[in-house]
Parts: sequence; structure tokens; C-alpha cells
Amino acid sequence: MLTQSTSEPVWTRERALTLAALIGCLSIYGITISLFTPLLSLILEARNASSTLIGALAMVASAGIIIGSFAVPRFMRHLEGRSLLLGGVFFEIVLIFALMSTQSIVAWFVIRFLGGLVGSVLFVVTETWIIEITPRVHHGRVMGFYNTTLALSFALGPLILSVTGRQGTLPFLVGIGLMVLAGLPVLWAGRYAPASSDKPSFGVVSFVFVAPLLALACFVVAFMEITTTSLIPVYGLRVGMTESSATLMLFVGAAGGALLQIPIGWAADHFDPRKVLVACALAGLAGAVAWPFSVDMPFLLWTTLFLWWGLFAGVYTVTMILAGKWFKGVELATAMAAFGVFWGAGAFVGPLLGGASMDLWNPYGLPLTLVIVAGLFFVISLIPRFYRLPQIKNVS
Repeated sequence: MLTQSTSEPVWTRERALTLAALIGCLSIYGITISLFTPLLSLILEARNASSTLIGALAMVASAGIIIGSFAVPRFMRHLEGRSLLLGGVFFEIVLIFALMSTQSIVAWFVIRFLGGLVGSVLFVVTETWIIEITPRVHHGRVMGFYNTTLALSFALGPLILSVTGRQGTLPFLVGIGLMVLAGLPVLWAGRYAPASSDKPSFGVVSFVFVAPLLALACFVVAFMEITTTSLIPVYGLRVGMTESSATLMLFVGAAGGALLQIPIGWAADHFDPRKVLVACALAGLAGAVAWPFSVDMPFLLWTTLFLWWGLFAGVYTVTMILAGKWFKGVELATAMAAFGVFWGAGAFVGPLLGGASMDLWNPYGLPLTLVIVAGLFFVISLIPRFYRLPQIKNVS
């Protein structure tokens, strides 16, 4: 059955099963992402690679996400959603095999770029599909649950890595197994095409003029998240932590991102989402300032990372809720593709600047960079004109 969403969908058994399948697929894929990002960083650190090179390898995947996101809305107008997801899962498995088969840094850069292209398909198709089949009155809670499971998956990757270690083929084989599992739920999903196949009234790039705060939020969340995921284990090692403790920092932070998204989504359903977003932005700034000073106090460090990561991740949850309120059909697909572009841009720039700052002021340039970016976003989130509703047709 091919599902085209209506302006106000209602829950059915098929929609509920499809929602579970989509969240399951992307969550397992998230484990794979969070396994390989620190894995490759730690392998390069063991080879005495510079922080700039480590950041650049994480950055190149984001370049793939940016470029791929431009093409996904066109694919979605002509190809069915489930086929796109299954194709993406298959190609990701092939890429992990390739990554495992070579030690060439150049080859790793190419593979990571192609992985970014695959990621753009998986994220844009899944998130568009989830929003379209969810009744608007439940957007906050469903987006909160989706981001909770996704964040939990990002917490599990580093935890798995702390068990497998970075040496040998075991972490790569685990990644292949995870992607096989990611494809299984999609087989139970319904078939999907956007509610409208008409050409959208705005493009991926011009989205920044339609909804500037949403575009900026995607950029900043990705900047903070990917920079931290790529470099905080390296930071931990350079301030004297063990490899397992440095990796555990990612698990604790991502666990906060998992457990706090449902209450943040609930808050956005019951209160002004703009105020919820500002509160999350303020927490992001406060946490970025606080966590570097608690490295020598484990309980305070874990607590700070848990709250900082979890509350600032709420910025993206609220951003998705606003997108679901403002857009539908192919325009929603275009908005989600724009999310991918600006998220990719933040993920592209973040590790590069974070790595370069660590090389310039080793290792304290990393937390300084995070504080500056979080502070700028908090200030911008207070400016009312960035919350103007998009002035386009088919937007409520």
C-alpha cells in the first residue's frame, strides 16, 4: 500500500508500525555512525595524526551530507521511500567493507564522503516520512521520542567501542552487523511518497531566507555535536584521562541527549516552542562553559555532560517540531533536505575549526570554540525577527 499523507493524519495500525520501523532503522544506523566517528579518530590519534587531520576526516562525511541533501527531494518525487531506505542501507554496508579493507587515509576520505551521501538519503527520507504520518497534536512527543532513540543510539556506539577497542577488524564487523539489522525494520514499513509531487515554492538554499532560525539551529547543533563526538575523546586523552574514560564521556553526554528529548518534546507541545528553544540554547551555553572545569571531578563531569548534551540537543527537537507545523508534502521534504544541508555545513565546519583550535591552544582550544558558538546562538535565539513565520503558500 502506497501511503500519501493527508493534511491532518490520524493514527492507524499501519502508521504506528511504519513509525516504529522508521525509528528503529535510523536508530540502529545512529549506533553505526557513533561507533565509527570516534573509532577513526582514535586510530588516527594512535598514528600521531594532527588534530586538524582528525577533524578533517570527520568533516568530509558532512560534505557528502551537504551535497546529497540537494538531490534527495528530487529522488523523493520520483522514487518510493522504502526503496530509497533499503538502497541506502545496502550501500552503507558496502562502504564499511571498503573501510575495513584499507589503511589508506586518502581512501578513508573518499569512503567517508560517500557515507555522507548515503546518510543524507537515510535521514531526509526518514524524518520527512515520520513528520508526515504523525498527527500535529502529537508532533512534540513523537519528535521527542524519535530524538530520544536516536540520541540513545549515539550513546551506544561509543559504549560498544569501549568494549571492542579500536584495534583489529572487530569494530568494523560489528558495524556491518548493525547495518544488516537496520535494514530489517524497513521491510515492515509501508510504502511512501510525499503528499504532493509538485515543485516546492522554495529551494534547499533559499530555505535560509524562509526560516532562518531553523537553518541556523541545524548548523549550530551539528557544529557542537560532531565537533564534540570527534574530538572530546582526544581532549580527554590529552588532559590525562584513560582511553576508556575519554570514550565514556561520549556515552554519558549522548545518554543525556537520549533521556531528555521526550520531556523537551512534551514541553514544546504544551508551551511556546520558541521559549523552549531559548531555554535549551541557554543550557547549551552554560554547559559549554562548565564541563571543562569539572574534568578532575568525575561525578560533576558526568552530570554536567549529561545535562549539557541533553538540553542542547533539544534545540534540534524543537526545530523539527516547528518544521512539522510550518511545512507539508514536498515542501516538508525540501525543508528536511535543507536541514541536512545546514546540519552538514555545521558538521563540516565544526571538526575543522575544533581541530585547528586544539592545535593552536592544545587542548583548550576545543572548549573555547564550543563556548563561542553556543554563546552566539543563544544571543541570536533572543532576536524576535528570526522567529517570523515563513511567507510561502501551503504553510499554516
